[in-house]
Amino acid sequence: MILTHRFVMLNYPRTGSTFVRDALRTLLSERGGVRAALARRLRPSPAPFRELLLPIDRTLSAQREGRRSQHGCYAQIPRSHRGLPVVSVARHPLDREVSQYEHRFWIEHPPAALDALRARFPSFPELEFHEYLAMQAEHGLANVLKGARLRADVGPNTLHFLRFYHPEPDRALARLTDSAVDDGSLLRELPRVRFLHTERLRPELRALLHEFDFEPAQTAFLEDAPSLNAAVARAGRPWSEYFTPEAERVFRRKERLLFQVFPEYAG
Repeated sequence: MILTHRFVMLNYPRTGSTFVRDALRTLLSERGGVRAALARRLRPSPAPFRELLLPIDRTLSAQREGRRSQHGCYAQIPRSHRGLPVVSVARHPLDREVSQYEHRFWIEHPPAALDALRARFPSFPELEFHEYLAMQAEHGLANVLKGARLRADVGPNTLHFLRFYHPEPDRALARLTDSAVDDGSLLRELPRVRFLHTERLRPELRALLHEFDFEPAQTAFLEDAPSLNAAVARAGRPWSEYFTPEAERVFRRKERLLFQVFPEYAG
């Protein structure tokens, strides 16, 4: 999570959040103040900037590991910044699932005990994509539920999204039903967040920064800035090469809330 005097940036995993963090650090830190001064030929005057590494408790595995990271959620925004606009990054849900698979974070931080995973998937951690989806549907789902009873036909990405963006995530999961998803009532509980898009991240991030009084000369470096923390194993393969038609159909049904939030990805 990044706090500025103008907005809060929530870094949702596997969306390009590392790129955004690096860009904001460059612009808003002391180095950024120098960059801004050179662009405007003024004395350096860095903008207020704080990057928070917060406890991550959205899953049983994160709690067990005592994990802390930059991926603080909406409910963790400090009281001092709760009145500011909130910005984050959205990614096509199917593409993000592939990115999670190829990034391999789940190997070092498995969603369940190794003996349970290997009893179900003997080749773990060498899983094919369809095996990874099955692991997510079984162990990943239980990991993010954290003992809550699931009363809706939804997938782990929906639960992760609610734990990350809902202002009262435990209450949201306790009240989660298919009707709450399908009639839009759950969607209306979500706070106002301005989402940039992974697929257009550089121009949309520049446009956002221009709205907050950064000049084009200050943000021009973003056009050529390299991607960071990308899942290189994909080698440019699209998500459609990973999902079978049936796997895509199941994913879209179980993660339908995400396509309500982001109708631009529904087609």
